[in-house]
Amino acid sequence: MAYNLTRESQSILKQYETSSPSFSVQLHHDNWTLNSGPKFLYNSPAFSALFDDIKAHRIPVDLLELFDAAKVPFYEGVSCCMIVEIEEYKPPDEKDSKLPEKTVTRVLLRPNSETLFADLCLLNQKSGGKWTDKDALEVEAKILLATSPPLCLDPDPRLGKVANSLYRISLPRTPPPLRPKKRKANGLESTEEDEASVNRKTKIIRFMDPKPTRSATPSYVMFLDLHHSLFLISLTLEVSVA
Repeated sequence: MAYNLTRESQSILKQYETSSPSFSVQLHHDNWTLNSGPKFLYNSPAFSALFDDIKAHRIPVDLLELFDAAKVPFYEGVSCCMIVEIEEYKPPDEKDSKLPEKTVTRVLLRPNSETLFADLCLLNQKSGGKWTDKDALEVEAKILLATSPPLCLDPDPRLGKVANSLYRISLPRTPPPLRPKKRKANGLESTEEDEASVNRKTKIIRFMDPKPTRSATPSYVMFLDLHHSLFLISLTLEVSVA
């Protein structure tokens, strides 16, 4: 078992630095795209769900079925990790007519228990839904046996405490393009990037915060918006693979 996840992630990314990413995300000034496909606004539900997963370095379970249908590449053998490439386009200065500056960051996304359950559901679906509970448990046991580290039958509490501490402090940080922009030290002025970040956050807060005049009747607009966004993402993945 790797107790330094950051070092392990960097090692895997270096190993596959010449390989194509599982998918890519383009961050522009006022919109973002997936695999250079349709444009999405930063206040769309798909943005919040997808980028929360990327920040946490976990595979987006809501898109797992779409990834499987699009045959996107997974890496690192039985670990089944994904590599996402974040392309951030910084707007040029008004006096400068050059194209937006592009920075590329690669992030390793790992599976978890939720993605394991989704994988079992996909396997059952591909087999015609004929699995019994026993079949599912047997497959899950085989996956856990192949991906879990060997058991220590003579544990040392002190060593375990040190290992757990190292594990916690070595968790990968939020990718730089998704971190909040820092303001200047004097606090009097902010760059255009800071203003764009503040405006984007304000839009998201306003979108998620219920208005006092809003009716208490349940609304399914947000659900339909999310469903539409996921549909566009699925089309983007299919086109990019084709």
